[in-house]
Amino acid sequence: MVLLGYFAMCLIFGTTFLAIKIGLQAGWTPYFSAGFRFFLAGFLVIVYGLVTKQFSFPTKKQLVPFLLTGLCMTGMTFGTLYWAEQYIPSSFAALLSATGPLFVTLLHAKIEKSKITNVQLVGLGLGFLGIVLLTSPSLSVQFHLVWLLACAIVVIGESFYAFATVYSKRVLKQGVSSLMLNGYQMLVGGLALLVVSFFAEKPALSAVNGSGWFSLLYLVIIGSVVGHGLYYWLLQKTNPSFPATWLYVSPFLSLVLDIVVQGEKIHLLSILGGIVILTGVYVMNQHIVRSAFSKKGKGVVY
Repeated sequence: MVLLGYFAMCLIFGTTFLAIKIGLQAGWTPYFSAGFRFFLAGFLVIVYGLVTKQFSFPTKKQLVPFLLTGLCMTGMTFGTLYWAEQYIPSSFAALLSATGPLFVTLLHAKIEKSKITNVQLVGLGLGFLGIVLLTSPSLSVQFHLVWLLACAIVVIGESFYAFATVYSKRVLKQGVSSLMLNGYQMLVGGLALLVVSFFAEKPALSAVNGSGWFSLLYLVIIGSVVGHGLYYWLLQKTNPSFPATWLYVSPFLSLVLDIVVQGEKIHLLSILGGIVILTGVYVMNQHIVRSAFSKKGKGVVY
C-alpha cells in the first residue's frame, strides 16, 4: 500500500505543475487561484474528518502547529510557485522544486548540530550547479531578470517546504492524524493566500475560461485532497524524506508534459541542468532514499 500510494502521489504531483500553468494561462491570478484551491480543499477535508469523526476541532495547543505548517507548507511554498509559473515553464518549476530535499538535509544538520559529509557536500554542489545550468539559457540568449527572479523565488519557497516537512513529522508524532494536519494546514495556507490576493491582485472570475475552471477543480480534488492526503499519510507511515522523493520522479513527467502538451522548446542545457539537480539531490540523500525503501526506513527520524 505504501508503494502504491507513493507512485500515485508521484503521478499526481507530476501533473499539477502543468495544471497550475494552464490555470494561469486561462485567466486565474496566482495568489487567488492558489488560495481558493487550498482553502476549498482544506475545507472539504475538514468537513469529511468531522463528519466521519476521524478528528475534531483543533485544541489551543494545536493551533500554533497548524498555523505554522499552513503558512510554510501551503502559503509560502505554493504562493511562490504560482507566482513564478507566470514567467517560467511548468517543468522548470518542477525541476527547481526538486531542491526541497537539499534543504531538508541542511535543516536536519542544523537542528542536530551535525556536520555535513563530503558526499553530501558534493551533492549540494551538484544541486546548485544544476540550478545554474537550468537557468543559464536566459543569460546566453537574452538576459531576462524576471525569468531569473522567478527561478530564485521557487528555490526560496522550497526552503519553507523543507522546514514544514521536518516540522510536520514532529507534529504527527504528537498523535495528530495526517488527515487532520493536512486539512487544517491547507485551510490556513489557503486563507493566507486569499488575504494576500485581496491586497495584491484584482481577480476577475468572468475572465477565466473553461480550461481554467477544469484545472482548478483538478488541483482541488486530485492535486490537494488526494495528492497531499497521500503525502501526509506517507509522512506518517515512513519518514520525512521518503515522501519528498517524489521530487526525483515527477519533474521528468512534468518535462514530458511541457514538451507534448504545451509545445515548449526546452534548451538542452536546461534539461542537463535538471538532470544534474536530481543527481545532486540523490547523492546528498542516497542513504535516506535507500533506507526509505527498506524496513529500516521507518527508523529514520528527524
